[in-house]
Amino acid sequence: MPVQSSAKKLTTISHGYYRPYFYWMFPIVVAKEEDLFGSSGIDLRVHDIAPQGQPEDKADWYKGAFEKRSRDFYFCCAWQGIYSTAETGKGRIGAALKSTLIKTFAIYSKPESGISNVLDLIERGTAIAVNKNADAHYVTLKNLSEFVPESQIKLVHIGGIEKCFKSLIADEVEAATLAGPYAEAAEAIGYKRILALSRTEPTVIVFNDDLEQRAAASFLVAVNKAIHLINKDRAKYEKRYVQEFEEVVEEYLPELRGDLPMIKPKLTLPTWADSTLLSKGEFMEIHSFLLDHGLATRGPGYEGAVTQDLAVVR
Repeated sequence: MPVQSSAKKLTTISHGYYRPYFYWMFPIVVAKEEDLFGSSGIDLRVHDIAPQGQPEDKADWYKGAFEKRSRDFYFCCAWQGIYSTAETGKGRIGAALKSTLIKTFAIYSKPESGISNVLDLIERGTAIAVNKNADAHYVTLKNLSEFVPESQIKLVHIGGIEKCFKSLIADEVEAATLAGPYAEAAEAIGYKRILALSRTEPTVIVFNDDLEQRAAASFLVAVNKAIHLINKDRAKYEKRYVQEFEEVVEEYLPELRGDLPMIKPKLTLPTWADSTLLSKGEFMEIHSFLLDHGLATRGPGYEGAVTQDLAVVR
C-alpha cells in the first residue's frame, strides 16, 4: 500500500536577482536562507539576471520577464514601479517597504574634482551619473529642481549604481548619485558628499498578474518574518550583509578590493519596516511628479496599478 505524503505542496515563485542591488532585497535573501519561504508554502527559485547591467528601458524589460514567467515579481523604487505599470499595464504593486536606505542617497565627487556644492555642479555644467528610470534618477531630479531650473540639470544615464560608482572611480564622470553601501564606501575612501538627497518614497514589490494572490500574500508573510529576524539579531545579519557586499565588490567592483578594510567598518545594516499597502496619497504624489516631468503616461491609475487587499501581512 503506498504511503501518503503529508508534505505541503509548495507554490513556485521565480525571483530574478541582480546582486549589486542586494541591499534593497536583503530581507528576501534572509528569508530564502532561513527557509522562511518554504515554511510559508513558497518554493522561491532564484536566478541571476542582467550580468551586463540593467537596461535603460526597464518597463519593457519587466514586462517581458512577466510574459515569459522568468520572474513572478520585481523589487524596485516606487517611481519605477508606478512608471512601469503605467507604461505597460502589466503587473500590480502588491506591497511597499520603507527602510533607512531611503535616507542614504547623495551626490558624490572626488576631492580633486573642485566641486564643492550644487552651484559648482550647475555652473560647470557637470553631468551627474544616475541609473535611468530608477530611484537615483528621480530623487536627483526632484531634489535639484528645488534649487535650479530643470533645464540646467544635467544627468547622464550610466546604468546600475555599481556602474555609476565605477565610472566615478575611473574619472569617466565627475559626479554620481550613490546610495546604501556604495555611498558609505565612497565616504570611506574620501569622496565628497556634494548634496544629501531627501527621499521618503518606499520601495515596492510588483507582482505578475498571473501569480495567485494567496501565493503573493504568503511571499509577503515570509518577507516580514525576515525583517523581524534582521531587526532582532542585527549583529548576525550585519555580518551576512557585509559578506554580500564583499562578494559584489569581487564580481562587479574589483577596483575597491584594496579599500575593503577601510570600507567594511563603515557599512551599516539598514532597518526595515514591515511591508504594507502603498497608499493612494503616496501613489498620487509620485504619479503626479512623473506626469509633470513627462516621465510617465497616465496608465490605469491607483485602483488599476495597486493590489489593495494585500495591505499588511505578518
